[in-house]
Formats: sequence, structure tokens, C-alpha cells
Amino acid sequence: MTRFSLILGITLLAFSSSSMAEKFYKWVDENGVTHYGAQPPQDRQASEVNTRANASSSQEKEIEALNERRQAAKQAREAQEAEAEEAKRLAEKPDEVNQERCDQHRKNLEILTNKPTVRQKNPETGEEEVITQEVREKMMSEARDALEKCDKL
Repeated sequence: MTRFSLILGITLLAFSSSSMAEKFYKWVDENGVTHYGAQPPQDRQASEVNTRANASSSQEKEIEALNERRQAAKQAREAQEAEAEEAKRLAEKPDEVNQERCDQHRKNLEILTNKPTVRQKNPETGEEEVITQEVREKMMSEARDALEKCDKL
């Protein structure tokens, strides 16, 4: 009898927790922004969201895609801010900025010339990759061209 009561209790608990789960809804507004809420909006179509711990793989994919878009937007924003700051520095102190750039070209050319293996960060994956000889030669040529311009300043 005790075993039966235990199994019955566990079964009832499992059913009650899933049936008592609160419903949430997902919808997209006129600006393309996705919203979630306990009440669906009156003026547009909304879909019910599975809030249980074992959410569907499509929801997991949507969440992953959303996080990727947020990360990409953040990186784009940071890149724009860095470019704006660099443009401001160039306008305020052009000689200093140009000298820094020339110094960096010299360092880059020295590394490319003297190091047998050179790695570069892949902008898509963020991983360090060994550059090919073809890429090395192109980078060396670009650094030399930049240094020629530096000598004319």
C-alpha cells in the first residue's frame, strides 16, 4: 500500500506541475522587436511559448540566434564607437596619430620579416590562425607601401 501511495503521489505531482505551468506568449511588434509576456496582445498574433525545462529545440535555436544577433549588434556598435574615437583623435592630433600608425607598420613589417610563424586572429571565428606565405607577402607589401608614405610625411 505504501509503494502504491508513493507512486500515485509522484504521478499526481508530475501531472500537476506541468498543468500548472504558467503560459507565456511571444509576438513581434511593428518595429520587428520580439516581445514575451504572460498576456497575449489584443492587436496582433501571438504564439504560446513552452516554458518547461525541456524547451523545444526550435526555441533553443531561436534563443541562440537572438543571442548571436545581440552579440553582432554589440560588436558593430563597439566598432563604430572605436572608429568615431579614432576619427576624433585624427582630427585633433593628426601628427601623433600618423606617427603611431607608422610605428605600428614598422613593428608589423619586422614581425613579418623575422618570425618564421605568424598568427592572425580570424575575424569570423575569433581564433588565432597561422597566415599563409601568400598572405604574409601581401601584408609585407602593404606595410612597405605604408612606410613609404610615412617617409614622405
